Amino acid sequence: MKLQLKSIADRGDSHKERLVIRVIDDTDIGEFIAMRILYNETSVTTAVTDTFWFPDKSVKAGDLVVIYSRDGQSKVKNLEGGRTAHFFYWGLEAPVWSESTMGVVLAHAPDWEASMAGNLSPSAH
Repeated sequence: MKLQLKSIADRGDSHKERLVIRVIDDTDIGEFIAMRILYNETSVTTAVTDTFWFPDKSVKAGDLVVIYSRDGQSKVKNLEGGRTAHFFYWGLEAPVWSESTMGVVLAHAPDWEASMAGNLSPSAH
């Protein structure tokens, strides 16, 4: 995978709580989805509680991608060595990573299809 989950930082702090992801290879971050899921003992379940689909944006190897749980405006910050930190905001009303039964799945989804209920014409990407 072109991204690597590094940490869930400052769990439970409504202002600082965030996911930190390292970019391994150049990619479009818009091809990825972060999902908050429930764990049962030691494995992932299919109980997805929230999702964050990144907007289309090119990121480079060595960059950091940070998703704050709270509201905010996306921004970038230049780092040493020509790297960039890309900040996104999930828009959740409260911290979500403090429970030990919660986990995160980072999925690569470059191809997808969607359809509104009752609409027979799906749209694909």
